[in-house]
Amino acid sequence: MRDDILRKLVPTPKEREFELGLANEIIDEVREHGRDAILVGSIAKDTCLRGDRDVDIFVLFPKNVPREQLEREGLSIGKQVCKAFGVKPELKYAEHPYIRTEIKGCDIDIVPCYKIKPGDRIISAVDRSPLHTEYVKARIGDKTKDVRLLKYFCKQIGVYGANVRVKGFSGYLCELLVLNYGSFEKTLRAASSWHYGEKIDLENHGELEFDSPLVVIDPVDSQRNVAAALSEENHSWFIAAARYYLKSGEIPKKVRIGTPRGKLLLVDWRIKENIEEIVWSQLEKFKEHVVKHLKLNGFSVIDSFIWTDSKASAQMLLELEVWQLPEIEMHYGPAVYDRERSDSFIAKYKKVMVKGNQLVSEKKRDFHSARDLLTKLLKKPPAHLGKNWKIVEGASVKRAKVFKEYEKKLWKLA
Repeated sequence: MRDDILRKLVPTPKEREFELGLANEIIDEVREHGRDAILVGSIAKDTCLRGDRDVDIFVLFPKNVPREQLEREGLSIGKQVCKAFGVKPELKYAEHPYIRTEIKGCDIDIVPCYKIKPGDRIISAVDRSPLHTEYVKARIGDKTKDVRLLKYFCKQIGVYGANVRVKGFSGYLCELLVLNYGSFEKTLRAASSWHYGEKIDLENHGELEFDSPLVVIDPVDSQRNVAAALSEENHSWFIAAARYYLKSGEIPKKVRIGTPRGKLLLVDWRIKENIEEIVWSQLEKFKEHVVKHLKLNGFSVIDSFIWTDSKASAQMLLELEVWQLPEIEMHYGPAVYDRERSDSFIAKYKKVMVKGNQLVSEKKRDFHSARDLLTKLLKKPPAHLGKNWKIVEGASVKRAKVFKEYEKKLWKLA
């Protein structure tokens, strides 16, 4: 796979010249407004994939500048840069606001940050990014192709990205893994034997313990786990995919789930455009809330899945093995031998039978329809999802975007 894929992954000299040239143009424009700036991220480290075209420009502020001034002036400079290039600025939020735009076909982020040195206290989370760039550039050497292969591998199996939607491997995490193990293949070989809590500490900081599937201590900040966003499911899936690749020489391929294994229920919200991280996070938490209550009420959930474009639509899919129950359930009480509790049980339920050595009565279920329970839970949805929702059943579920994404969940590993 290596040589064939690399020909498609490495940017051409012309592409690299264009991206670096555009970055320098933007930096020069920032300097026209009284602040220095640098290029950070994968383009700066020469670990980007062909066609990614994400140019991250960080505007540097001294540590003594108040946070309010950094945000205000940083946004102002970002808008002035957009004006100079004749493009429209878009306000985005991380720990603090920044400007995103598109210039000459490239996605541009103009982010204000504090200029710090290795070992300095982090003032805002983005302050680390320039240090990350310096750290990797100083050590990556001839391993840029291995990083690209690892990023490609992660993208192909759906675990590339540390945002709340993916909960996977960031580009920086991929770089550190290659630096630690030495190559793409060696990384997969090591990963094939990972266990929960695997720890990597390139600079031997060794100060803190983290309860995470994978722990990679940030070389420039010993208080941070670079792999904190990685979910246990994606950690496990990466291990399984690594084993498959080492055995077959191929990346796993997706296959369709096919015929639903149970009843499908879809919740479709009409939402207002919002920050992607917020919508995905609230959708994920609400899904967990719904699944928990379905199970508590006796409804067996095969699987659940979410999707949103963060602009107009959010969807949650539930596949249920059991979605309808009898109105009455058997309620088991204490053993007959426990006289005090038995007397209390009989006084409370009146109609009682004995099964084995236990007292048993009948109890009316709070919900005998999964749809009815779902409707009740939807009366208090998260704020960013709102009350403009509908429950969909039947054939129309299969036309929904969330179902089309759900169909691709199954992978071939043999």
